[in-house]
Amino acid sequence: MKPRAPRTATTRHVTAINRTAILDVLREHGPLSRRDIQERTGLGSATVERLCSALIEEGAVEVAGQMRSSVGRPSSLLRFASSARAIMAVDVTEYTARGRVVNLGGTTLYEESLSFDLDGADAGAARIEGLLQLVDRLSSAQTGVTSPIIAVGITVPGIVHAGVVSKAVELDWRELPLADIVSARCGLPVHVENDANATAYGEWSSGALADAHSAVAFVLGARLSAGILNDGRLYRGHRSAAGEIGFLLSSSASFTRYFTEQGDIESSLAALVLPFAAREGLHGRRIGPAFRAMMAHCRAGDSEAGRARDAFFDLMALTLVAISVVLSPQVIVLAGAFAQYSEESAEQLTRRLVGRIPWVPRIAVSELGFDAAITGVSALTIEHARSATYLA
Repeated sequence: MKPRAPRTATTRHVTAINRTAILDVLREHGPLSRRDIQERTGLGSATVERLCSALIEEGAVEVAGQMRSSVGRPSSLLRFASSARAIMAVDVTEYTARGRVVNLGGTTLYEESLSFDLDGADAGAARIEGLLQLVDRLSSAQTGVTSPIIAVGITVPGIVHAGVVSKAVELDWRELPLADIVSARCGLPVHVENDANATAYGEWSSGALADAHSAVAFVLGARLSAGILNDGRLYRGHRSAAGEIGFLLSSSASFTRYFTEQGDIESSLAALVLPFAAREGLHGRRIGPAFRAMMAHCRAGDSEAGRARDAFFDLMALTLVAISVVLSPQVIVLAGAFAQYSEESAEQLTRRLVGRIPWVPRIAVSELGFDAAITGVSALTIEHARSATYLA
């Protein structure tokens, strides 16, 4: 076979790299003069002048005043125009979609929620239509946001790969090309993310995992899942299915059954907590609300709830052991339905791990609570949007 000729950088590639260098240095160190940009990037004066002029015209860079010197004319100071553009972020759950418009600096400009109309026969289709309605509203003039929206980020429960929701039991979605559906509606690039990954990234970008180099977010919602971070990057695994810890097996007895909608650990956890949800008039197989009901009965002195709690945390500890001995995370943060009982949950789990594994990770309490997933998908979408801006 004839060997491939070596690839060389085109003028367009070099220009894209140089744009990225200028925008990165302005984001991290700006405002800066053109001379400062030259010194920090190593680019020539003509290149800096040409690209800065283009970036100002595009709105990616703006003038931030002038720097006076003792000799010659004052120099203009330039900064990254984080407020000139925005992204849309949406957190989709079983009953609602919650959306935000956020500028590229991370400031929330507008927020709105929409409850799904689930009275019809096709709940999955109703959720798609509700999501699209919210996207329409967030991109309309009624928000009062004047910055153009350049990308959309959506977080959902379930397995997501390359914009396709391959399995989201809570939403009645399977093999749904969600990114394509939303992009066709709004005409913007769309990034779809698993909610546990978004939660982990949210806590890492501005919450309990901010100083961690290796971390895991355990999210207790309708199901149990995990978001895994290593050196500030999400670990997704093959077909983005990493973190489906609810499918861990609890014992050799698990080999007598098959698991489809819920994994072994999830099924066992549900069996423990659902009776307490039923007492409160809650229906379905959502583990998170049932966990809160069980813990409330514990606090009221219910001995049956106390026994269920002990068995619940025994199973949870087994999942933490599996994650800890394989990945050795620095920190594990408890999120989702754990929030209201996070201190007690952290104590229960830490006590079970000490002396059983070589190194016990610090078990932390979520700092963002139910904002974690939408904060995380906002941050991820901003990163994608910045890359698109840089390489335009």
